[in-house]
Amino acid sequence: MKTRTQHTKPTPLFVGYVIQLLFRLTLLAIAVYLFVVNPGALDVAREFGPAGGFGFVDFVFIAIVCDFMTKFFVHARISSGSLKQYGIYQIPTPVTFSGGRDALQAQFREIVDLGRKLVENGKTALAETYEGLSVRGGSIMTAARRLLNNVDFLHVFSFDERDLAVDQSMRAVLYRDRTREILPVIVFWIVGNALVSLLLSHLGLLNGRVALLWSLAYFVSDMVCVVLWCPLQLLLMHNRCCTTCQIFNWDAIMVATPLLFAGGWFSWTLLALALVILVRWELAALRHPERFDERTNARLTCAQCEDKLCYLRGPLLDGLERINLQNLVNGQGGDSDANTNDDGCR
Repeated sequence: MKTRTQHTKPTPLFVGYVIQLLFRLTLLAIAVYLFVVNPGALDVAREFGPAGGFGFVDFVFIAIVCDFMTKFFVHARISSGSLKQYGIYQIPTPVTFSGGRDALQAQFREIVDLGRKLVENGKTALAETYEGLSVRGGSIMTAARRLLNNVDFLHVFSFDERDLAVDQSMRAVLYRDRTREILPVIVFWIVGNALVSLLLSHLGLLNGRVALLWSLAYFVSDMVCVVLWCPLQLLLMHNRCCTTCQIFNWDAIMVATPLLFAGGWFSWTLLALALVILVRWELAALRHPERFDERTNARLTCAQCEDKLCYLRGPLLDGLERINLQNLVNGQGGDSDANTNDDGCR
């Protein structure tokens, strides 16, 4: 069984996401408290905007908008899972690069040479120089990976579009695999939310206050999926991690979904912004499916990953896999013993 690499300490990006998780949990806890002691404070139609003064609803609006807006900036300090929609974050693979693996390695050697010159001239900062890697026995490909992981460097040395594109047959494969990944999520999301809304309506609880609580619960769940465990990934999509996730930027529309039942400028503004994010994401996936798959974008491979958002989730999944494997082995062993006993009885 292949296990994920456990890193000695979390990356700054992972720490940032943990802080976001704690912040969102705090927002949800405050919302639950207000729902119990002062439900009117969660009335998005009445409390939002200058007329109601600056209150909790306004603060939640700002927090969600700030999170949504990060998805519009190519240099935002967010996961590669979100940034892969931009061409600058695509690195060619032998599948895309004309001439195959040999030509790609030759191109990487040129990149290494250019990176070494830039380091010597002091035009860019890299974690380790080519000379340092050579002393430590680093290979050409190792040096190239180090250099390619620097976003500023990619701005200096961009790949030709011909080295990033794929032919129609490969595009068809990428479209097919992506559809298989996202279709179960679409069905689950529509059916699941419809059932929840019907239940709340039956209980007489389908109103703006509950919709805000519902939305904040999704806001927290989104970060739980990134930091700890993602049921959509494990049960429906079966992808490797957040970096390769085909629906990473769907979190905005998911958070905004319950606001359909709240109404008012608070809800319609967030819904409109979430729809823009969703459309941008899907248009990018439609026009450039090669950016969204690790077979055609080396940036999405584990070797290129700098996010390491699997710091906790990886070991947790490894533990589950070990338990499942052990149960399978024990089950097979039990059957084998039982067969042996039966044969002995005969």
